[in-house]
Amino acid sequence: MIGRRSFFRGVLVIGIVMLLGACMKFDTLPQLEIRVVDENGSVVSGAYVALFDSKIEWDNARNPVQVWRRTDQEGKVFFVDLQEMAYYVYARFDGKDNSFGGVNLSEPLRLNQKNKIEIEIR
Repeated sequence: MIGRRSFFRGVLVIGIVMLLGACMKFDTLPQLEIRVVDENGSVVSGAYVALFDSKIEWDNARNPVQVWRRTDQEGKVFFVDLQEMAYYVYARFDGKDNSFGGVNLSEPLRLNQKNKIEIEIR
């Protein structure tokens, strides 16, 4: 049988742990949502998209920072658990890609942010 003092100590410890947990803030790694559109502004479903950490890797379309992703019915792909940096984005579909311009993010990604960009392919 548990004593009254032991019971209240247990409740006190659980309360303190819950309070500390509620006060603690955990950073989340940057996230990126990319929407791929064609030259007419129509969404491109099924496009392949990858992120690269350098222009050289982007030029060669090798060593993406995560696996290639395919856009959904809304032309979107999602990348999570990224680093705080400005990535190079490559998107391609049916002989079209974004190599004409707009290949890198203008600003580095930041902790606790979900960024959204649109990439046009021609």
